[in-house]
Amino acid sequence: MAYPSAKVSDIEAEARLEIYADALDDVPGDVLAAACAAALRESRFFPTPAEIRERCGMLARRKWELSKIRALVATHDRMWRPDPAPLSAEEAAEVSKIAARFKTDDQAAEAKAA
Repeated sequence: MAYPSAKVSDIEAEARLEIYADALDDVPGDVLAAACAAALRESRFFPTPAEIRERCGMLARRKWELSKIRALVATHDRMWRPDPAPLSAEEAAEVSKIAARFKTDDQAAEAKAA
């Protein structure tokens, strides 16, 4: 047992168990199990339901953040496309000509504004 046994009757132990169960019944089982495991590792005294619930909140938030990260990765993987083949020399020259026209248009607009 992780904590020294308290001198309580079986009836009192059962009542305490019911109190904990009622106080934590809305917490998902996997989150509750992880929070209890963390409490056993980190607490000097037997944790109250409020202390366990606090750990559940931290773990649930982390679980939510991880699910968001997984969703972003899945979206990226679904939408990612490899780069197309590099431009040929002729295509690169054409792109340079088009870019030069935009520079000339921008310079003309700046001259008119000045």
